[in-house]
Amino acid sequence: MMTAKRSATAEKILQLSAELFAKKGYDALSLRDIANACEMKAPSLYNHFKDKETLYRAVLQTVFAQESPQLLSCFQTGESPEVQLKSFIHKACLAVSKDSIFSSLFLRELLSSEGQHIQFLAEEVMAETCQAIHDVLVKIEPKCDSHFMTTSLVGLIVFQFQMNKMRPFMSGSEPKHTEVAYITEQIESMIFNQIAAIKTT
Repeated sequence: MMTAKRSATAEKILQLSAELFAKKGYDALSLRDIANACEMKAPSLYNHFKDKETLYRAVLQTVFAQESPQLLSCFQTGESPEVQLKSFIHKACLAVSKDSIFSSLFLRELLSSEGQHIQFLAEEVMAETCQAIHDVLVKIEPKCDSHFMTTSLVGLIVFQFQMNKMRPFMSGSEPKHTEVAYITEQIESMIFNQIAAIKTT
């Protein structure tokens, strides 16, 4: 019974911490801030997470793990590599459009000077998904720079949905430019046009 209660408390801490880290960043938050948001005393957090670093890493893993199985499932079908990649793009765009917390955490880490966090994000949190993208790109076109195209695809998906906040104030903006289906279609087109261009070289 105690384990279940602690588990529920830990889940609450992770959920609220994810929102806070996404909004304010790692450096701007103290354990006291997080404890106040969780309506508990700061020392009580140590019953679940030994320090802020441990909590933050757990947040990164938890936030990405919510979508990771579904994203990885795209690469575990009997479909062609092209269909697998298109399925991934569609599911990833939908996931990012619904989950601003992950994209905010991701962008904060890219802008941060804390190398350990971004290394953890790359090697522990996103490694399996990025490797799957890399592998399917090689299957589609062995001549492509699969590393560059993998990072380009991840960057496109995260950045394009972050740009939705600015689009209405930019020249040429139309309602369709903020629609998930349209953004997904454009990202897919950009990636596959690039692959087609490589095939002809």
